Amino acid sequence: MHNAPQETFSCDILSLSHDGRGVARPQGQDGPVVFVSGALPGQQVRARVLRRKSRHVEADCVEVLRPAPDAVPPLCPHADACGGCPLQRMPYAAQLRAREELLRQTLRRIGGLDGSLVAAPLASPLTRGFRNKMEFAFGTDAGGRLLLGQRRRSGHGVVRVPECALMPSVVLRLVEQIETLAADSGLPACTPPGRRGSRRPHAGFWRNAVLRLHWTEPQAPRADDAAAYADETRWRAALLLLTSPGDPAQRRSVRRIAETLLRDADCLTHIVHEERAAHDGQVRGERRILTLSNLPEKNDSPLLRLPLLGQCLELDIASFFQVNTAAAQLLAGLAVHAVRGTLPADAEEALTPPAAPSPGSLLDLYCGAGAPGLLCVDTDAHLDGIEYDARATELAARNARALSRQARYLAGDAARLVRKLSADHEVILADPPRAGMDAQVIATLEQQKASRLIYISCNPATLARDAAQLSRCWTPEVFQPVDLFPHTPHLECVSLWQRRV
Repeated sequence: MHNAPQETFSCDILSLSHDGRGVARPQGQDGPVVFVSGALPGQQVRARVLRRKSRHVEADCVEVLRPAPDAVPPLCPHADACGGCPLQRMPYAAQLRAREELLRQTLRRIGGLDGSLVAAPLASPLTRGFRNKMEFAFGTDAGGRLLLGQRRRSGHGVVRVPECALMPSVVLRLVEQIETLAADSGLPACTPPGRRGSRRPHAGFWRNAVLRLHWTEPQAPRADDAAAYADETRWRAALLLLTSPGDPAQRRSVRRIAETLLRDADCLTHIVHEERAAHDGQVRGERRILTLSNLPEKNDSPLLRLPLLGQCLELDIASFFQVNTAAAQLLAGLAVHAVRGTLPADAEEALTPPAAPSPGSLLDLYCGAGAPGLLCVDTDAHLDGIEYDARATELAARNARALSRQARYLAGDAARLVRKLSADHEVILADPPRAGMDAQVIATLEQQKASRLIYISCNPATLARDAAQLSRCWTPEVFQPVDLFPHTPHLECVSLWQRRV
C-alpha cells in the first residue's frame, strides 16, 4: 500500500471489528491492521484507503472480489448505500456467533475476565420489521431537491430507503409523505458540520424526522406474542420533527405540514416539533415548539404507551426505550430474573415469571423512565431510581404510580446521589448508556452492602472496562447476551455479579 489519495488494494477479510468493519492484514502479521467498512469475514475485497493512523488503516470496500462461502442475499436493496445493517449478508446464526466471540475477546482483553462466562446469545424473535423507532435524516439529492432517508455508508450524504427491511411499510409510506411536504415548503435541509478542521458552515433548516410506533389498544400483548409486535395494524405512529431554530414564518410552515399529516395519515397520532441550535449531529431537541395530537386525551405533552412484560409504560416521544419491542421483552425478562438471583439460559425461561421472591429493596441506576427496574420488584418492595434527566424521572414516577410500586426517583449526578442515600439496598441494577459507568459511581457502589449487582450493557468495550473495576468487590457469575439489533455489530448483555465475601 502506498500513499496515493485514492489508493486501492485487494485483501482477505479475516474477522470482524467491534463496530462491524472487516479486519484484514494485507501485509501479514507485521503490517498494519486494516479496518474495511462494508466487508465481512470470508470475503476477498478491493478496498479504498480512507485514512491512515499510526497503528491501523481505515478503508472502504469498493468491490467484493470473492464472496464469503456462507453469504446470503442482502436483506434489502439498499445494502450497498445505506449505513445500517452492515452484517446483513451473514447468516443470522453466524452473526450471533461472531458477536458472541467479540464479547468474549473484549472481556478477556480489556477486562481480564474469563471468556467462558459468556453464554450463547438469545436471538431476536424478529429479524425483519422489528424496529419501533427509526431516525431519518434530511438531505439533498444530486439535483438539489430535498430528500429524507438514512445516512450513506460512507457517512456523507443521505440515501432514500423506501424498501428498508427494519420498519413496517406504514412507516415507510409516512417517510415519503413527510419528504414531499418538507420539499414543497421550500425550506432547505440542514447541512451537517464538516470534519474536524473544516470551515464549511452548518446551515439549513430541516434536520431529522423520528418516527416511533406505540401501542394504543387497552391491553398490553403477552411478552411472548411476537406476532402482535410484528402486526403493524395494531400499532400507531408518532412523529418528531427536528429543525434548526426557525423564525415565525418557518414555524408556521412546520405547523401546516404537521396539521396536513395528522389529517391525511390515518396511522399517525402525535406530531412534535423541536429545535436544536447546537452544531452537531445529535437527534435531540433543545426546545419544544409544537405538540399536536388527534387522540381524545389531548394535552400539552401527549404520552406514548410501549408494552413490556405484559405491562404498558408511558413515555414521551423523545424518551429512551429499546427499539426492538419483541427482543426488549427478553432483555427485561433477563433483568427480572437476575435481580432475583439467576440468569436464564433460554428465551422461554426468560419470559416465564421467576419463582424466586422479589428483593425487599432495589437501587435502579440510570433508570430512565422506569424500565425495567419497576418490573423487577413486587408492590411491597422499595425502589430508589437515579437518572440524570429530570424529565425521565418524572415519567418513571408516573409509571411507578400506575404499577402501584413504592418508588422514589432522584435526578442528577449518580455518584453524588448514591452517596446521599440514607439506606443500603439488597440489589443494584445498573443500565448505563454506551459510555458505561463513571469510575466514581463504581467506587461509590463499593460502599453499598448489596449482595448482588446486575449490569445491563449495550457496549462490550465499556462493559469490559467497567468489569475490571467492578471485579475488585464483585464476582461475575455469567454474561448473557441478547440480540436487539439484528444485522448490526451491536449486542446487549445482562451480567450478574455477586459481592465478594
